[in-house]
Amino acid sequence: MTRKAEKRLRELGLFNQATITPLPPEVGEREALVEVTEADAVNILFGVGVSTDNGLLGSVTLENRNFDLFDGPRTWEQFLRGQSFRGDGQRLSIRLEPGNELSRFRIDFTEPYLFDKQVRFDWSAYYFQREREGYQEDRLGMLVGLSRRFEEGLLAGWAIEGTLRLENVGVEDVDFLAPSDIREARGDSTLVGGRVGLVRDTTDSRLLPTEGYRFTISLEQVGGDYSYTRPSTSFTWYKTLHTDALERKSVLALRADASGIVGDAPVFDRFYAGGFGSIRGFNFRGVSPRKGVLDTPVGGDFVLLTGAEYSFPLYAETVRGVTFLDMGTVEEDYEITDWRASVGFGLRVNVDFFGPVPLVFDFGFPIAENEDDDKQVFNFTFGASF
Repeated sequence: MTRKAEKRLRELGLFNQATITPLPPEVGEREALVEVTEADAVNILFGVGVSTDNGLLGSVTLENRNFDLFDGPRTWEQFLRGQSFRGDGQRLSIRLEPGNELSRFRIDFTEPYLFDKQVRFDWSAYYFQREREGYQEDRLGMLVGLSRRFEEGLLAGWAIEGTLRLENVGVEDVDFLAPSDIREARGDSTLVGGRVGLVRDTTDSRLLPTEGYRFTISLEQVGGDYSYTRPSTSFTWYKTLHTDALERKSVLALRADASGIVGDAPVFDRFYAGGFGSIRGFNFRGVSPRKGVLDTPVGGDFVLLTGAEYSFPLYAETVRGVTFLDMGTVEEDYEITDWRASVGFGLRVNVDFFGPVPLVFDFGFPIAENEDDDKQVFNFTFGASF
């Protein structure tokens, strides 16, 4: 339990080291000595990445993991030396990512204890532009969220989340032969969505879980220029099957995700599958109902994804291997008419120089497919920060 708490503290990004030492128990009480070494909470990062899902991306990121919105500078010297806007445990991230297939800009702010209560407040503003098959999509939006984790009572161990989404979505440069689903969404659309969800997370790590599970169930109601409802649920379970002499763990992960749409959702807010986190062995968004003379993907109203992945150490703490089975479908309605499946293997390479996210290389081989699906055996993501 102590080691798990130490790992949670380090994963906050505020401390380089965290040690918890239980003290001799008093009558009716148990105390612990918590010793931490504060990390440099303010960073400016430059990076470059390339992946089969998103193409080539550059990035410039300013992050402050110990931000204080109300600690303004009293002089320009304080501001230039970084002696302001810090010290209250809030988080601020400003990220610019230009790319050849996807370009995006995002600002994220988090107050983990709103009004000193066990309530987390999140605010995000974002813009992204992406080339889709048959059109170009532009999104300008804002998210506002509140969440509360319960430590006791009927919901002990659960968290409740509420999110408000406000977006303007532009569909431009529509191909001449694009199907009617795309042509009908041409121009600007306004979406206003309210989402509520329940989450239970018993995993031992936010970054590299080896035990426990995550379960989420949510419902979003969308209004504005379109009206529809999106129920969703997801479940991921982790189990350590073996620990070697160097305390490196081999971990089995099982997952299942299902989401649907009730109502008439536009093509840009429907479900697609394929690529990382979905069904490897297929192109990003390569699994979808299709329409038009060019068999263009138009998305579906129901998605079901499931799979298993076994991760094991290969070299030191740096290189891990994986084997996997991915399965699922995307359908126009609540039914299963086609089923896709792939098996494969891959590598995860963790090098401190490249940043906290591992380099990922996967080879997926479809064993069940639809003849219209876009397949891709090799999926990878590579990035470096400096």
